Amino acid sequence: MKENIKSVVVLTAICLVVAVLLAYTNSVTAPIIEANKAAAASGSLLEVMPEAAGFENITETLANLPATVKEVHKETSGLGHVMILGTTTQFSSDEMGITVAIGADGKISNVLLTGYYESKDFGADYPSTYIGQDSALGGVDTVAGTTFSSTAFKDAITDAFNVLIENNLVAAGQKSEEQLIAEVMPLALPSSADSLGNCQVTAVEGVAAPITQAFKANNGTGYIYVITGTNGTVVAGVNAFGVVKVLDLEGNDVTAAEADAAAAAQSAAPVLATENLENNTAAAQATVAEGAVLTPVEGLNVTGTAIAAFVADVAGETQYVVITAPLGYSNETMKMITVFDAEGNVIFYKTLTELILHGEYYATHELTDESAYRQMFIGVNAGTYSDDMTLVAGATMTANAVASSFNSAFEALDLIKEVVA
Repeated sequence: MKENIKSVVVLTAICLVVAVLLAYTNSVTAPIIEANKAAAASGSLLEVMPEAAGFENITETLANLPATVKEVHKETSGLGHVMILGTTTQFSSDEMGITVAIGADGKISNVLLTGYYESKDFGADYPSTYIGQDSALGGVDTVAGTTFSSTAFKDAITDAFNVLIENNLVAAGQKSEEQLIAEVMPLALPSSADSLGNCQVTAVEGVAAPITQAFKANNGTGYIYVITGTNGTVVAGVNAFGVVKVLDLEGNDVTAAEADAAAAAQSAAPVLATENLENNTAAAQATVAEGAVLTPVEGLNVTGTAIAAFVADVAGETQYVVITAPLGYSNETMKMITVFDAEGNVIFYKTLTELILHGEYYATHELTDESAYRQMFIGVNAGTYSDDMTLVAGATMTANAVASSFNSAFEALDLIKEVVA
């Protein structure tokens, strides 16, 4: 018994001594570690603004900082600000590190990529294309083949500018009309945009006044027209059901005020809805019981990727059929069809294209049973569906497309019920 007590006392004493030594070591090393961190950060700051007299960290004094903006440092002699940014893409959970110097004139004087973990490199010269740019970023674009990483980079730089502008530290740059048009286009026809918000469209030639530019959505969900309207340039989107929405260059809905522009857009795509119905009726008929009578639904004001819709009379029972065309891997079109019963429950779902596009090259996904995957959605409705249900490890683009399809189908279903009520 005495030996046990003695052992406990010895062990306790050893633990106390170790704890004291660790506390002492920490007290000695912690300032050194912090100093090294500060020196590293200062080095990054000086690397992009070597002429700086010094820096003051003003991060805590600023409002509305997005997650991408980690630190904001004010150069003490008035040269401008240096910001430390971090951002991620859908392909990597590791943060891309960026240090950017923005001068007092509101223009980027230098930019440094401090961390990059993507499998594809957007090129060593890409960050330097931002030098000299103001918040309008009129001279830079994303890089083909590395769209996600270059978009993440550009969005982080935009966030940095927005912080300085919102806190009255620099003046906003003036965007060109073409930039404003590009920003409004995905608002005019959301179904044409990819998961990054970039319109996937093809220019249409041979337009006539008042239309100045025309684009067709690559997934067949409609057209976008740039038009000289009554009060200046406007952007009109015509969805797959022939419904028009007109926006000014600030993104305001001016459809009612710009009736002539709306009419011009509608007349430029007169057979859009008819073509969609003709092209998709056979697919819809194949999904319902033999002998079912299909009635096409027209004039749906959908914003999602629905391209055709039908009400089916199946032996006296009502069903609803919606065909969607979301963008999948490499922004290729994926057609999907969903059938609902009268209560809005999914009773049939399939893809009319391959579910995993380019599977021979994109083979790291974990989807081994497509039939079981499709069956998982049977019985769900707008109240029980969740985008989490669509997740496929290693196939993010496919999962996003399926989620887009279901959200669009539920949106169309609500509108169909309003039309046929």
